[in-house]
Amino acid sequence: MNIILIGPPGSGKGTQAKKILADFSLNYFSAGDILRGLAKEDSPLGREVAQIMAQGKLVSDSLMAQIIEDFLTRNEGDVVFDGYPRGLDQAVFLEKSLKNRGGISLVINLQVPEEVLINRLSSRVICRNCDAVYNLITNPPKKKEICDTCGGELYQRDDETPEAVKKRLAVFDRQTKPVIEFFDRKGGIFNVDGNQSIEAIYLIIRKKLVNIGLGLISA
Repeated sequence: MNIILIGPPGSGKGTQAKKILADFSLNYFSAGDILRGLAKEDSPLGREVAQIMAQGKLVSDSLMAQIIEDFLTRNEGDVVFDGYPRGLDQAVFLEKSLKNRGGISLVINLQVPEEVLINRLSSRVICRNCDAVYNLITNPPKKKEICDTCGGELYQRDDETPEAVKKRLAVFDRQTKPVIEFFDRKGGIFNVDGNQSIEAIYLIIRKKLVNIGLGLISA
């Protein structure tokens, strides 16, 4: 069973994905993590991705298609997708790519009010070394500006100021609304109130995954 996590920046997709992976045997495709990893590689693809990201541009649908195909070739079994698809063309492509791998079983749509997202993202800091994420309000580091995990320096991304966040959310709404409508027409959207505690959200998601037949690792 292949699962897609959809939600605006700051909705908690990555956090919920990690909890899903702890309970269910799934591969993990995080568009952000994979692109950042590729950008560090000394390869033609890695250099291309690094150049695009350095310019602040989005990776094209055709390049993302190559990355998806490579990921599916190297990883057998079902997948939870986080941060992909971002547009309608990507959704159509992914559906075709998974046709012979069980299809898409569930699309989880995390819904969070805009003002909450702005507050979350403008309070977020990231480790320069290990990419660990903290929230100065809900999950602060033990020591100011120092990562609990590796001791690296914490910083705020340029695109996570309140003004920049508003622009990112507007882009997300424009790009992703057709994706949600696409999957909703097929009956695959599961809307979840993302303005709850992490545990409360995950209990809802976990119950749904068990109900559709996804087996727990510990079962």
